Amino acid sequence: MKLVWHFNNKSIRFKLLFYFFVIIILSVLTLTLLGSSIYKKSLQEEATSYTVQMMKQVWNQIESNLNGYDDIIQYLSMDESIQKFMEEEEPISDLEQKVNEKLKIYKESHAEIAGVIAVNKSGLYTSNETFAISRDNLTQEYWYKQAEAAPDRLQLISNPIGRNIKESSDYQVNNLLSAVKAVKDPVTNHVSGVILMDIKLDFIKKVLESIKLGNSGFIFILNRDGSVVYSPVNPIVYRIHPDWLSKDRSHTLEKVINRNIYQIIYNTYPSIKWKVVGVFSLDETTEVVSRVQFYTYIIGVITLLVSSIAAWFFASSIINPVNKLRALMRNVEEGRFDKPFHSKYNDEIGQLGKSYNRMIQEISRLIQLVYTEQKNKREAELKTLQAQIKPHFLYNTLDTIQWMAYEYKAHRIVELINALTTLFRIGLNKGNEFITIEEEIKHVESYLIIQMTRYESKLEYEIHVEEQVKKYKIIKVLLQPLVENAIYHGIRNKRGMGQIFITVKQVETDLVLTVKDTGIGIPPGKTRELNEILQQPNHMEPRQQGYGLFNVNDRIKLMYGTEYRVTIESADTEWTMVHIHLPIQS
Repeated sequence: MKLVWHFNNKSIRFKLLFYFFVIIILSVLTLTLLGSSIYKKSLQEEATSYTVQMMKQVWNQIESNLNGYDDIIQYLSMDESIQKFMEEEEPISDLEQKVNEKLKIYKESHAEIAGVIAVNKSGLYTSNETFAISRDNLTQEYWYKQAEAAPDRLQLISNPIGRNIKESSDYQVNNLLSAVKAVKDPVTNHVSGVILMDIKLDFIKKVLESIKLGNSGFIFILNRDGSVVYSPVNPIVYRIHPDWLSKDRSHTLEKVINRNIYQIIYNTYPSIKWKVVGVFSLDETTEVVSRVQFYTYIIGVITLLVSSIAAWFFASSIINPVNKLRALMRNVEEGRFDKPFHSKYNDEIGQLGKSYNRMIQEISRLIQLVYTEQKNKREAELKTLQAQIKPHFLYNTLDTIQWMAYEYKAHRIVELINALTTLFRIGLNKGNEFITIEEEIKHVESYLIIQMTRYESKLEYEIHVEEQVKKYKIIKVLLQPLVENAIYHGIRNKRGMGQIFITVKQVETDLVLTVKDTGIGIPPGKTRELNEILQQPNHMEPRQQGYGLFNVNDRIKLMYGTEYRVTIESADTEWTMVHIHLPIQS
């Protein structure tokens, strides 16, 4: 909050320059960060999509080859000579020769086959290129038992080290993939032997090395144990931890290897639990974006410098007229109103200058008006003070006369003096401006009692006040001047008896006080003229006729606002009704 307070107290020039800088910086940052981020994300998505497609292509080709090898083993297992060999318990050279000729046909037609060996349940085996290293029974080999345990499924064994067979060509086992499948007796459906086919990994190598993922990306294969089936020569593959690829299904992750960020994508194929893994460098992929981003920053800095200079001139063109206007306002603070604002243009500053000129003219006029009103107010206060001194003295004197009249049992005089005393007491009200409606009614009723003594055969009155409004407060002595006008300007000039009706009621959120007399009324033109005068907001000089009416109206406007005032209705020669509208105050 303190920082905001300091900023708000800075000059407009500073604020404008600050806003310009913020807008420019936000624009540059948006173009550099957001734009490059979107472009970088787009490149990453494109690279990921391409890698996934290549991985699918790799697997489709590998799966096609594996299915072909499965078919070869299946064809061999159905051959009559191989079926007979699987049932033999003793070596038969002619039968073995037939089997070897059959194996030779498939090997010669598929250059990637390194060797094929057939082993029956008695431990006899036959092959053209593969032979046992020792005399141990081959049925105890792990690959034989795997095939025997799942006779309907092709078993794939990568890097088949530690087995009791060897190829005559001394082909390295780490470059071999062994495909093993059981041979079942067509009659009993029992396992009668196993066929093992060693496959050179060249068929996978050709597929993988034909695919490029950028300059350093590659694809490699893992078996179900997490061991590498084949991978291109690459230092990155040996830094990929097996735990990163532990999930069974497809997954994508990012890892930092040798200070570079690599994206690793892998798919697990449930049929053989192999994983095809694609790896490519995100830094390499987004290298172009980083270069563009660098140049964008340079352009942004240059733009910021040029924009700052332009912003300074723009701000000055706005602030200089404001400073001129501020200097003129200082003259006004010192009480000088003789220097107007001059502007060449009619823009907002020019219009503000014109408003300033009208303001100083109005201030000069109002100062003169206030001076005159203050002078009149001081004179009125002095007269009011003098008038209050006289009622205090008169009130004390009347109190003495009342007690003297009471001693002489002059009850009529006591009643009259009591009414007059009440009139003065409520009128003074200890100097307070507000009294309750109930007190206001007592005040005007005391006045009417006095007037009834004077106009005994000529005046009657009725007062009706709603019970819920009696405790509401209003400014004092509102009704008495209106009643006085009703008597002196209405009833006194009429032949016969006159009546005065006073009502006070609540109308929605307003109080309405009404004084009606059955006097001589007011001509229509005069009524309209009086209402127009009463409606005007400015103070009017008192008129000889209706002084009390204007006094009440001015007091109401000063106290409650110009929306509250006195209104008059009249029927010439019949009646006059005066309404007072006030807000409710408890």
